Amino acid sequence: MANAKKGCYYSTEADGERYWWLRTKSSKTYEGKTEWMVPYAVVQAISLLERWSEPYQDHLNQEIERHKNEDPTDIRRAEAMDHVGSIFVGLDMRNGNLVRTIIVASMNQDLKEFTESCGLAWPLATHQFRRKFANYVARSQFGDLRYLREHFKHWSLDMTLRYALNESQEMTLYLEIQDELDDIKFATVSSWLDERQPLAGGYGQSLVDWRNRSEPITIFKSRSAMIRSIAQSTPIRSNGHAWCTAADNLCIGNDLERTRCGDGCDNAVIGLAHRHIYQGLHDQLRELQDLDEIGPGGRARVSHDLNRCIKVLRHLGHDTEVDHGVT
Repeated sequence: MANAKKGCYYSTEADGERYWWLRTKSSKTYEGKTEWMVPYAVVQAISLLERWSEPYQDHLNQEIERHKNEDPTDIRRAEAMDHVGSIFVGLDMRNGNLVRTIIVASMNQDLKEFTESCGLAWPLATHQFRRKFANYVARSQFGDLRYLREHFKHWSLDMTLRYALNESQEMTLYLEIQDELDDIKFATVSSWLDERQPLAGGYGQSLVDWRNRSEPITIFKSRSAMIRSIAQSTPIRSNGHAWCTAADNLCIGNDLERTRCGDGCDNAVIGLAHRHIYQGLHDQLRELQDLDEIGPGGRARVSHDLNRCIKVLRHLGHDTEVDHGVT
């Protein structure tokens, strides 16, 4: 961000969508000139910073003009010119109040003072934002796609598509996102293979049956290698009420008919983290069941979905009263 200059953003269009890009330089990963896709809010913030930095740039131009008049060969003139157009600038009080680009140490000091003013004991630093962004995108890709839909204008993060749009993006950032996603999937599969964790759903019950087998598993060098292999070879995403392992998102259990995941779907894994969702559905369906105005068809549908919720809760070890013929 410190390398961002005035006019460092531009836009492109693809398939009727407008994409905004931030053009700057990555010194942390030695990428050099690179670009990032950004939401329009970043463009607005940079436009504001451009106006905010104008007085500093005027001060900087006066310094350059002074060196030019005094000695055109003065190396300080070339040094000052490196900061022309920078939008993250300030006065270097240790260097005669010269206008210079704000360095990382200054940014971290500002962040420290900011957290202290908020009453937080958090050693906030610039590098945390990069890691947080990678983690946020990975979790969005894994389940909560609302952020990606807003930020990237797509339902999922497809690295090939992104680079087809712009080959100047920073590869290391995408690798960090992929590492975060791998860690999330590893932790998820690890919980699936934990014998103490009850599971529901068709795929979940298959995992429970597999865990209960007595024959030794010798195909993998270690348990960790087995978990990582399954995590890498299995498409996993969260739809909010289950983990879906289908290769596509066409199942209506991912959207319209949520209880479908609890009715033996071969792609669904339901864990303890989802229990409160099915408990809530169960309680609401119980209330609906007593309504006369929904008619026989409505009551049949409620009973059908209620049975699905009871099945899930029973598999997850919940002591739910079963009075609907569930086996």
